[in-house]
Amino acid sequence: MTDILSSGRRRERLPRYKRALTAPPMLLTPRDQDIIRWVYELRFSTQEQIQQLLFTPSTASSCKRRLTLLYHNGYLDRRLLPLRSQFGANRAAYCLDKRGAQLLAFDEKTGHAQIAWRPVDNDRELYFLEHTLASNQVRICATLAAREQGFDLVWTDERTLKSAAMRDFVRDPRQKDERLAVIPDGYFQLASNGAPIGFALELDRGTVEEKPFKTKIRALGEWKVTGAYRRRFGTDSLRVLFVVTPTNRDPHRLERIKAWAEAERGQSLFWFASLSDLRTDTIFDKPVWRVAGRDGSFALFD
Repeated sequence: MTDILSSGRRRERLPRYKRALTAPPMLLTPRDQDIIRWVYELRFSTQEQIQQLLFTPSTASSCKRRLTLLYHNGYLDRRLLPLRSQFGANRAAYCLDKRGAQLLAFDEKTGHAQIAWRPVDNDRELYFLEHTLASNQVRICATLAAREQGFDLVWTDERTLKSAAMRDFVRDPRQKDERLAVIPDGYFQLASNGAPIGFALELDRGTVEEKPFKTKIRALGEWKVTGAYRRRFGTDSLRVLFVVTPTNRDPHRLERIKAWAEAERGQSLFWFASLSDLRTDTIFDKPVWRVAGRDGSFALFD
């Protein structure tokens, strides 16, 4: 059970693991609407991620309170993630719910049918949840760093990249009759005063073996050199960012996939970093990246 302030004079005890039968009263604030919109954009997000985007470190309790009220009032739903150890409480991954979707549809004046969400979208397996949360962490770091440094950032998520209208195919240079799909886990452009800089994100959780990984490298390389990438996004600028999540199964995973990329003659197009090294203050400006074909570590913006 958890205590949540639901009025100015009393506290109501709310269930921790299920929605309250009677929703606590709340006044929907502009920041609540921002929370709902970000949860919709990210599909799944943790309290810590929402706090990074919309709160300060000193207002963690306020973030928790607003998320709890939005959950119990049906704007957001949540999925509990397994414990990482035998101690502590389950983390929650927040996702959109019906009242939140209705609010967004009304707010955007597009009609409910135009919101790219269905209740069934919330029922995802653990692998998808963890993959999405890790991808979102990269997005949040890039978003906050761009905000601090005065860049305009435009993000295209995996859901959009997988759509028929956005999906690109290239010929496999090793097998001319084979077509390879190019679907990054995310894509973003940064722009200030000059031409936009493009980045494709590939999140690596240590599950892809050598052969399919090398096929992916060839597909991404062909995407760039054949001009398919330029036709899609209107710029020649591209770096493919492989972000590796920590895993006990393969502690040398980053070095391994870098070597696989180099074996496919991958050069400075391909960059590699550990997710644990990426923060708002490191993702662009600190030497936390390895580069195919080069020794040492580099900043994304030299």
